[in-house]
Amino acid sequence: MDIDQLAPDEPLSPELVLVLPPELRAQALARLGPPAWPKPRLRIVEAPVAVVNEPRGPSVGALLVARVGQLALIFIAVTILVLAMSIVANAMR
Repeated sequence: MDIDQLAPDEPLSPELVLVLPPELRAQALARLGPPAWPKPRLRIVEAPVAVVNEPRGPSVGALLVARVGQLALIFIAVTILVLAMSIVANAMR
């Protein structure tokens, strides 16, 4: 096989280049020329728009009070349930 047997516009796959003997491989790689990297697309970056008087979410303190309230309600409900079950268990004896 000779390097001239390949068409000039034929793309050389990596497998084909690896199969060639070292002399032909060097000729094929020299014939390729420099790699053509695709050009990156241009990105349009817009400046952020200033927002005035944006409504804020609840503060950390408000979230903490709400969570502590939820946990207190759960604790009270479980305590009442345990006491009720204890009363029923003592009544069944």
